[in-house]
Amino acid sequence: MPNPRFRSCIPAVALMVLACSSETGTPDKEDDGTGQGTGGASTSGGASSTGGAMTTSGADVSASSGGGATGESTGGASSTGGGGMGTGGAESPMGNPSPGCGKQGRPANGTVKVDNDHIYTFPDSYDGNTPFPLLVGFHACGNPIDQFINLTRGSAFETEYVRAVGRSSDSGGCWNYNNDIAKVLQIHDDIMNNYCIDVDRVFATGHSSGAQMIVQILAHRSDAEHLNFRAVAPVAASDYGALQVPMPVMYIQGKNDTVRGGDGASTVARFRTANMCQMSSTPYSEVMGCQSSGKTVNPGCVSYSGCSEPTIWCSHDDPAYSNTSHGVPCFAIQAMYDFFTGMP
Repeated sequence: MPNPRFRSCIPAVALMVLACSSETGTPDKEDDGTGQGTGGASTSGGASSTGGAMTTSGADVSASSGGGATGESTGGASSTGGGGMGTGGAESPMGNPSPGCGKQGRPANGTVKVDNDHIYTFPDSYDGNTPFPLLVGFHACGNPIDQFINLTRGSAFETEYVRAVGRSSDSGGCWNYNNDIAKVLQIHDDIMNNYCIDVDRVFATGHSSGAQMIVQILAHRSDAEHLNFRAVAPVAASDYGALQVPMPVMYIQGKNDTVRGGDGASTVARFRTANMCQMSSTPYSEVMGCQSSGKTVNPGCVSYSGCSEPTIWCSHDDPAYSNTSHGVPCFAIQAMYDFFTGMP
């Protein structure tokens, strides 16, 4: 059944899905190193916040590019930037249990892995009966399947969330919507039917090609409603046309992302439209700065006004990813955790 949360909040705007490279079965252009202009409507989100007190907990997550035509790297998956996260008690027993609750306890070593297909990880406190929130991670093109397992290692995501990551079907590791959406849906159904998940607290993040996959999911109503994400945090995605559902979002992209050729303004505009936001925004100082590549990073986050769902844009200046500003910035994992865990 479609989620009634979506039906009640659809904005009264004309919705049109634009053609894109991954819709026609070819890898996303933005991951071939050529970049694309942001295009579309620009936003007023340029006002950046100071991010509050700076910390040194966020290790540089930049990758040594290793070149290649993709502009992505296989080396940038690991990070210690998630350290020091709060213990917000996300695994509340008051969650909405999935059909898998009560079927089995914690898997051996807390991990379920099928090589080159998917990995699930389960916190030490997972018992198979208490619904846990779920973090779904989509790797970047050319990055390993466990990119977001590594990025969230040592963070509260590891101790409070079940984590699920899949592997794209493309030999180069780029997500292709037409080829990969069936696998994404299958992974979702498998973990819901066989493990204990809070069906109302399923969150998604992805980097580059993985972030593009999230945006494309939201541009397809039936798939978006099936996966029923409570909120998303894409990092360096692209504009694939009108989003078909309202969605709480923390959108993250470097303000000088040389792979994307812009700051993601047109993608942010799609979220702003779907969430019926005003053009005005205010600094979002809840996201703190961090240290990366020997500099203090300004997250540059703003929150849009009058939205039906929280809509945050972090236009940062972290040079991560071989000075392309295309990487997962040092503040991102902490910021995502705070954003997701704060969802009512």
